[in-house]
Formats: sequence, C-alpha cells, structure tokens
Amino acid sequence: MARVIILDTSFLLELLAVPQDSTLIKTTAAKELIADAIENNYDVFCPLSVLYEVANHIVDIKHQLIQRQIADTFKEMVDGSFSDNIPFTIIPGGNYSPVFKELSELPELCRVYQVSIRQGLGLTDCTIIDVANSLKRNYTDRKKAWPTHIWTTHAALRAMAPDAFVHQYF
Repeated sequence: MARVIILDTSFLLELLAVPQDSTLIKTTAAKELIADAIENNYDVFCPLSVLYEVANHIVDIKHQLIQRQIADTFKEMVDGSFSDNIPFTIIPGGNYSPVFKELSELPELCRVYQVSIRQGLGLTDCTIIDVANSLKRNYTDRKKAWPTHIWTTHAALRAMAPDAFVHQYF
C-alpha cells in the first residue's frame, strides 16, 4: 500500500546514528524503515526546518572524525534529495512560490506554536503537523487516499499525525 511519510528530526538523528541523540536499536529500525520506504516507493518528505535542526545536532558532535562522517552522510542524503528525491523530498523545494507561501503563513504558525508549546511541541513540530495535514488534503483531493504518517520518536508529535503509524519506536 502506498504511503505518505513526513520525517521528524528525531527520526533523522536515529537514521544518521548521531551520538548522544540515537541508540543502536532505533538506528537499526530507522534504517529498515527508510529502506522499506524506498523499496515500496512511498512518498517521503522532509521539511527544510528539520534539516536545519539535524545540522545543528551534527555541529554539536564532539568527536571530529565521527562528526565528519555523519556530515558527509547528511550531505549525500540532501544531494540525493535534490537529484532523485531519494531518500526523501525536501519541502518546500527550490521553487520560490512555496517558500514565500510558507513565510506568509509564519504568523499563523507562530500562533499555533504558542498554543501547542505546553504540549511540548516546538515550532518545527508545528511545521511538520502543518505539512502532514496539507499533504493529506492534497493527496485526498487527487483521489489518493494514502495513509499519511509522521515518523518520530516524539509521542506528542506522533499523536498529531493525520493517520496512526504503529511502530515500537517511531
């Protein structure tokens, strides 16, 4: 069955095995999930704000060699996203219209963020929720009733996904 997946920072930290932010068992699970998503041609999206957060975590890695290896893997992932949309599609993309649209929606997103802050949802989380709901509507409008999931370790964020994804970690 086709699926729409939105990636959260916590998932990418596990996928990249970022020290202090990942565990071996979750890293293994994340690699299996992303391989399954690619094999089954799921539509996988990663908000640009998530990539910024992941990059900030990579900067905090103390061991220089590990930091360089993870940074190289991260760069390869981003490069692959621009050339082949593998392992994910970055949204908004390089088209200026969606970027301007996202910027114009920032005040409303900040209002939602203020309401959600007590639930432990940050601004990037609110962006992910907004993206998930927008993609769900878009696919439904195109007569593609595909389940739309958020892959995250963050329970409060996972609860806001348009469709439930049952997984031990994500």
